[in-house]
Amino acid sequence: MCCAAAVVALGAMASPDVLALALWIGGAVLAWGWAGMLALPAPRGTSVVLLIGSLAVVLSASLDNERPWLTWVAEALAIAVVVAFLHQLLRVDGRPRIVESVSSVVLGLGLITCGVLLIPLAGTVQGAALVAATVAGAAGSALTDTLGRWAAVRPWLVPLALAAGGVGATVVALVLDEPWSIFMLAGVVAGAVSHATRSVLRILPTMAHARPRLVMAITSLLVTGPVAYAVALALLPATALT
Repeated sequence: MCCAAAVVALGAMASPDVLALALWIGGAVLAWGWAGMLALPAPRGTSVVLLIGSLAVVLSASLDNERPWLTWVAEALAIAVVVAFLHQLLRVDGRPRIVESVSSVVLGLGLITCGVLLIPLAGTVQGAALVAATVAGAAGSALTDTLGRWAAVRPWLVPLALAAGGVGATVVALVLDEPWSIFMLAGVVAGAVSHATRSVLRILPTMAHARPRLVMAITSLLVTGPVAYAVALALLPATALT
């Protein structure tokens, strides 16, 4: 999780195109292990749909040259959903658990789209700093998960995750000379969302294996995209999202 957050943060500081590449790699990892993590039928087709969908959604944001740089994301996501339904029509295994399969693929596409919301932010210095602070908050909350091995600490994991998220984002803000209070807010919320995602997924039986745990880490990072975007839209007009 921390390595993925570092890659995203460095990508955002480099350029929107580098960040888009980093996010597509994350989407490819999710496509690689999503079906296995959820024990879905037709895993190969599911992986192909998610891989195509992630590429379409990332390209729709990275190739858009007009504000708010997300004009074509909805269309790309809609096409990916149509491909997901087409995949179900082409299945030859009797289509068991079809509702579960479709809903899970759409959820995976939605998670990838959440991460794509970070791309427009990388177009400005302050926006890129916000991306770095947000993913730092998510990484900080992930570090607190290691404390769950002690039973006495488990009831405090949620406040610890929020605190670690706020501290991580604040440190990034101070290093980059940005408004620490706004960045701390992004870090706290990102830490909460990321921790909640891992709490939901870690109870799956497949988490005994390495691949699902990697997918869980990527997922808990992608969900922070709307947090950074909302904070920038509401509190940081210098990011020029509108």
